[in-house]
Amino acid sequence: MKSKKQIKIYVVDNDVDELEKFRDNFKPEFNYILNTFSSVQMFLNKLKSDSKDRDFKIVLLDKLVSSRGMQTNSAIEIVPKIKSIDRNAEVIIFADSENIELKATNSAIKSVIYIKKDKHYFDILYPIMERLVSDYELKKARKKLKKSIVVSLTVIIIAAVIFVFGMFYFG
Repeated sequence: MKSKKQIKIYVVDNDVDELEKFRDNFKPEFNYILNTFSSVQMFLNKLKSDSKDRDFKIVLLDKLVSSRGMQTNSAIEIVPKIKSIDRNAEVIIFADSENIELKATNSAIKSVIYIKKDKHYFDILYPIMERLVSDYELKKARKKLKKSIVVSLTVIIIAAVIFVFGMFYFG
């Protein structure tokens, strides 16, 4: 689906070679801005600075990433920080195995998508991202429709009140 707005995509992986491979191979069918980070702290700082805009954001996390001081965090530990900065950001975690899903089901983290990171993960990633973008566009359209309905009803009510007062005043 072609989105009218640009989608901000953040990829966080401490493996610089993986980030380079991702940049070279990432070619979705929608407008996007791609930001890649090998540091959790740099990513969180960028997300904070971007949190004021209302752009749709998708975060792709490797299952284990390092932050400043080489402290290793699991993606599951980073998700609450992401959601505290931008609760509408969608998070996709790349996993080497199914074990990360077991950890996630035991945690309080909801609305996170897991993709097994193998040589075919782009085949899975694109349809998931397209669905997320479509859902985002649909939510935006619903909000716009609700606003239009409220404005239309307000105009009709004001016109009816003016008509009734006119009938009493001139009638």
